[in-house]
Amino acid sequence: MTNGGERLVYEIAVTGPGMRSQGWRGTLFDKNGTAMQVEPGKTVLTNVGQFVCVGETTLQMPCGMIHTDMARWMTTGSGNVIMDNEPWEYRLYVAHEGSKSEGWRGELRHSRGIIAAPSAGEPAKTPMGPYAWIENEHMWGLHGWIHVSWSGAKAQAQPDAALLR
Repeated sequence: MTNGGERLVYEIAVTGPGMRSQGWRGTLFDKNGTAMQVEPGKTVLTNVGQFVCVGETTLQMPCGMIHTDMARWMTTGSGNVIMDNEPWEYRLYVAHEGSKSEGWRGELRHSRGIIAAPSAGEPAKTPMGPYAWIENEHMWGLHGWIHVSWSGAKAQAQPDAALLR
């Protein structure tokens, strides 16, 4: 699963968009592109942070592999907002993995199209919560759309740091 030298590491897909039973599932992929099978409550540490497996309790609750910062955010923020009945996805790719130039790029998709960088620097509102655009002049670090709760995004955000508070 590569995209121009990048490897898909993480994906969130909204299930049943627009329905009362709408939810979403996070999937973390290993280096072979296989979805990791992790017991609920167990964690996996990556170079972009720690993920915890949230067990599925009801259809409308987020489940699967969730970044621990996002899991904490879900206890105070809305973790599942019904916005429309179109597909929503979040994908996180890594490039130059294991090198000093390791870079992470977040991508938001809606209705099968990629959501472009915002012109005004406003966070994107999604069923999975708000995502901020992270600009980075270097090839390493975080780039693109990153959930506002991720501490790595907060630390790296340069001119848009106020959006992540």
